[in-house]
Amino acid sequence: MANTTLTNLNNELATVLATGIDQADLSHLKEQVSAKVSEDLPENVVASLKSIHEADQDEIVWPILETIDQIHLAEVKNLFVNVPGELEEFEAGPSWSTPMLTQAVYALVPESRPFAKRVKPEEQITMLESTNNDGTITDLRLLQIYLQALSEKKTAPVYLAMLELALPAFGKDILPDLWPTLSPESRSFQIAYKLDMQAALTKLQEKSGGKKTDRGGPVIKAVEKLLDEGRNDYGEISPDSLPILKLGIKLAADAPFRRKIADTLAGMGDIAKSALPELIEAFERGGLTRDYQLIRPMMVLGKESKDVADALTRALEDRDASVRLMAAFNLGQMGAPAFSALNSLEDMVSNDTDVKVRDQATKTLNKLRARLEPPVAAE
Repeated sequence: MANTTLTNLNNELATVLATGIDQADLSHLKEQVSAKVSEDLPENVVASLKSIHEADQDEIVWPILETIDQIHLAEVKNLFVNVPGELEEFEAGPSWSTPMLTQAVYALVPESRPFAKRVKPEEQITMLESTNNDGTITDLRLLQIYLQALSEKKTAPVYLAMLELALPAFGKDILPDLWPTLSPESRSFQIAYKLDMQAALTKLQEKSGGKKTDRGGPVIKAVEKLLDEGRNDYGEISPDSLPILKLGIKLAADAPFRRKIADTLAGMGDIAKSALPELIEAFERGGLTRDYQLIRPMMVLGKESKDVADALTRALEDRDASVRLMAAFNLGQMGAPAFSALNSLEDMVSNDTDVKVRDQATKTLNKLRARLEPPVAAE
């Protein structure tokens, strides 16, 4: 078979595309295709030609592109027909990347065809799963398609497949491609956070312009989005969200929002114990007037923590009677770490200006002393 046959066929098909599907004589094209099928052509080219003959006008562009692709493949194989020796297998490596428009990649890369607008979401997901299984999901020619999908309003199943399969497969190397569109509301942030939590949070902080307590800052917006939309079917927050919640309670200037984060951390249970330093810092941020509503989350995560006991002991001197009352009560719920508060409680019993606080301090003091000095059994 002469290479000129394939070359001429390639040129004819390219001419049709250049003329435009709406302008080309498709009837004449299909007659030519039928004639070519009977010639001595490679099986892969013949199969593609048949798909052209069977296609409707509004769908024929893809079979034409597929045929051109198969012709190029056949021509490459012909180059090695008379070359002595055998081709050796080589280890797979990264594919080439390209700055071409996504629409062009749709047309030229076979693996990208299922992402064309006419393809149903189920087929797109099937494509993602199959490319993941055969290891071609990380073809860099597909990366632009995946990245564009982050900004499109894709249906949820396709979007989730992108998050779970496609982009994470590339690893941290694609983070620079995500930074330009990074924002709390963008899907780029979700991918970046999945690949490298600390790097994603650092970038968000850079975008805040150095305003550590900006209510509208990127980190705070990311936490807000997480709390509103990041829960599973059981209303739980993923443990992966702990770093951004810790940063959020540290940066949030709004007290109600800090409480919301604190309650979320408490609801996460033992896995959130590492957030105790941030919780204590948030509790004491107010100085002379602390936020007593943060005491419960502190107790949930650190009932036996010396740091929590010390924070509550310092809170016994808060100028807000409600804070002093809650601090005294919760010290009574703690174990051994609360014994360090005995002197402060004794002083409170004698000198606090609020009668309810004095009464509570007395109850807590008696409870702690009873643990230190168990009653002696009668002889």
